[in-house]
Amino acid sequence: MTAKADVGMQIKMNTKSFKEIIDLHHGKQIDESGILELVDFVNERHDCADFRMIVLIKVYHQYRDLLSEKTVSAIRSAILNFKYAMSEPGSDGMCYWSENHQLLFATCEFLAGRLFPDSVFQNDQRKGSLHAKDAQAKILQWLYHRFIYGFTEWHSNTYYEEDIAPLCVLIDHSNDLEIIEKSKMILDLLFLDMAMHSYEGFFVATSGRCYEEQKRNPEKADVNDILAHAFGILKRDYDYTRLSSLYLICTNYQVPEVIKRIARDSNTSVIKDSMGLDLKEVKREMPKRDLLERGLFLWSMEAFTNSESINMTLDMFNAWNLKENNFLRDLKQVNIPVLRRLGLLPLVVKLLNPATQGVAIERANTYTFKTKDYMLSTAQQYHPKFFGDQQHIWQATLPKQVSIFSTHPGSPMFDDAARNFSPSYWVGNGINPDAIQHENKLFVIYDLTLRKGYLERKRQQFIHIHFPIELMDQHQIELNHAFGRSGSGYIAIKTNHLIEQISAYELIIRGKHVSFVVIMGSAAKDGSLESFIEKVKHATLETDKHRMRLSCQDIYVMRFKRGLWVDGKRINTDHQRYETPYVKSQRKPETFSISHQGHALYLDFKNIKRLEKTHV
Repeated sequence: MTAKADVGMQIKMNTKSFKEIIDLHHGKQIDESGILELVDFVNERHDCADFRMIVLIKVYHQYRDLLSEKTVSAIRSAILNFKYAMSEPGSDGMCYWSENHQLLFATCEFLAGRLFPDSVFQNDQRKGSLHAKDAQAKILQWLYHRFIYGFTEWHSNTYYEEDIAPLCVLIDHSNDLEIIEKSKMILDLLFLDMAMHSYEGFFVATSGRCYEEQKRNPEKADVNDILAHAFGILKRDYDYTRLSSLYLICTNYQVPEVIKRIARDSNTSVIKDSMGLDLKEVKREMPKRDLLERGLFLWSMEAFTNSESINMTLDMFNAWNLKENNFLRDLKQVNIPVLRRLGLLPLVVKLLNPATQGVAIERANTYTFKTKDYMLSTAQQYHPKFFGDQQHIWQATLPKQVSIFSTHPGSPMFDDAARNFSPSYWVGNGINPDAIQHENKLFVIYDLTLRKGYLERKRQQFIHIHFPIELMDQHQIELNHAFGRSGSGYIAIKTNHLIEQISAYELIIRGKHVSFVVIMGSAAKDGSLESFIEKVKHATLETDKHRMRLSCQDIYVMRFKRGLWVDGKRINTDHQRYETPYVKSQRKPETFSISHQGHALYLDFKNIKRLEKTHV
């Protein structure tokens, strides 16, 4: 089968399930056309076919007695003819490698193999039992890496939906005790992450992968049905055409009570965590040159063309014959045997400085300050002055879903439908800022003078701030200050540059070097908005290209790529796995102990122990 033309994000990310699945769950017969549409998508091997396949496998497992023989036969045929791994023969246009896709494909393959252990799968002529064995190892490895390192696609209000769905299907249908219990543990950590980083029920934190619609309007986040069902804070009619439907109908997993209580905690708190690995850490953590461990982990980070990954990328590219893949075909330009043989590819990367290096999602040390009046969340010092992609560096959220954040507008490096959506005007950054948060204050410095990269489009000489005044109760913008109030929450942007208001939701600051401070406040702590404005205006801000000094009640000094000092004490931005009121652990933990309001959850991955407790 030849590679398919990419159908674009709007189609790929739409109708991954079908609305009648809830009727099947309640034992009713349905119009089966929605199922057959999923079958057609899967058979075409379009990108995101795995999203549909996991639904088909769920349906076949649990509801096939309610379906016509024609539809059951169509699902069976799709399962037996699908391509489940990059290592299998055949061309296609699917993405197998990002964190969520790795779990989805492995889950589909495992459950398909278990369904049809003695059948020959047509794409590679191997029996289902062999597919199940291979996929079982991949699943257990994926689960282990998430437990000890956290999530590569950290705090993603899009891709957590794609992780939660296959975990639920594994729990309901794998019949493998180890996979079931470990899947529950990873679900616990996903829900813990969302509980700790939610405001007014919405998951609105800094993120490794986040898109414009979800950044600008929390009501549009892909995980909202999941949040509503799990925590009961949001009220909504569920959309069963989403992958979240597989969580909504999951029968063998319930969110632990302690995590539900954390989601509802409105006390002021500081949430610090460490998610993922930096590229320089991967080889140390996975010293064996193994395509299925180190290679897949690098690709879960989308690290293809970085100096640390380029050699292994081309090993995988050639071993699995990916020359026609829509996403990877341009690697042919550097797939030169003499360069590979002489070990010169990392040097070539350094010389070319391709903008695609910024696609890699590296370790994030995230800091969230959460109060009942607002939330502020930042990826601390996330690779400043380096190329970016979909990383969402910081976000402030005020009551009534008012989102404020900044980006350096970027342009996609490619024009084809598979890769033409990021970085963009509001998604990610062309060049990442240095951003450091301490409690209710955030310090941001952009340096846009990095040498031009291969494939980089025109570099914009400004940054902009999403500042939706039409959603605010009050606002005031003047010269080098911007203020806003929504409900009881206040925000101030303070800079020594000119702030230009160009629309009802966009502020622009021009220049190759841009710096500003974000200060959050509240009626309870600061009095009236006018009092808050006066306090911020009286604070002294001194800036140059690579340094800021804010003098208010305390003295804050930030030096670009060197750190932040508060009253002479340097703020540590190298976080442990968790530093929170609810759970504390070192990086690479063996166990987690989560507790709040008399309830607790203990997770021991190695010994497969998951215990909920209620303290008397």
